[in-house]
Amino acid sequence: MNIAEVYKKLGKHSWSIMDAIFKNLWDYKYVPLYIIAEDARISEEKARAILKQLSDERLVLNRQTDYEGSTFTFYGLSIYSLHRMVRRGVVSAIAKLMGEGKESMVFNCYSDKLGECVIKFHKLGHASFKKVRDKRNYGELHFSVLAIRSAKNEFKTLKKLQGLAVPEVYAWEGNAVMMQLIDAKELYRVKVENPAELLEMILDEIRRFYRRGIVHGDLSQYNILVNNEGFWIIDFPQSVEVENEKSWKELLVRDVRNILNYFYKIYQIEKDINSAVEYILSDG
Repeated sequence: MNIAEVYKKLGKHSWSIMDAIFKNLWDYKYVPLYIIAEDARISEEKARAILKQLSDERLVLNRQTDYEGSTFTFYGLSIYSLHRMVRRGVVSAIAKLMGEGKESMVFNCYSDKLGECVIKFHKLGHASFKKVRDKRNYGELHFSVLAIRSAKNEFKTLKKLQGLAVPEVYAWEGNAVMMQLIDAKELYRVKVENPAELLEMILDEIRRFYRRGIVHGDLSQYNILVNNEGFWIIDFPQSVEVENEKSWKELLVRDVRNILNYFYKIYQIEKDINSAVEYILSDG
């Protein structure tokens, strides 16, 4: 899907209808047609016709169950979140797709205020959504709610970690997080010249995160970016705050184990995990 082309097709009534769906996502798996029409201040007949057009563009899902209702697709939520950023004046243009994974899509974008940046749209497949929904007791809410919470968590975490080896973060709306563009490659894609030094620097950074009350929760060679200037740790939707998550130490140990295993496998650098964790948790 070409997000820019679809975005340009949408008029004020389409945005009003998407405003109404977004507003009511937390109360309904599928937002009733009469509520959408009422909030958008148009007739149900006109709302139904526009929802049909939005469905044809794969932006919404329309369902007839006990009632007639609609909700976002991943693309619909992403385009709507982009629209909220445009309305705020933080995004001026969106460009090419940079990368796509199971839980996100990342696009280049341009801001008149900030220059070239990236927008990360959080997405969650139904399998991963069900797993997290069951674990965190989200009930029957639509997966869009979880994607929004995932983006919000990443934004809040990056805000707390500004000044450390993470991207600068600029804005959050819906399932979208806008942040610094970093010209670097994932750790697993490159052969570094100073692996022992880099390993110590990464452990130091995990320690700094911990001192700010954050554990990454999903750290590996796939979300560490490196270039000649240094390294950055990315992808924080699963991060936890030490004071609010009982399993934080388990997650911290797993992060450290992932990193130590990678450096041992690729560079034959052996380091005791207990001493590494002890160092991270130490006060000195």
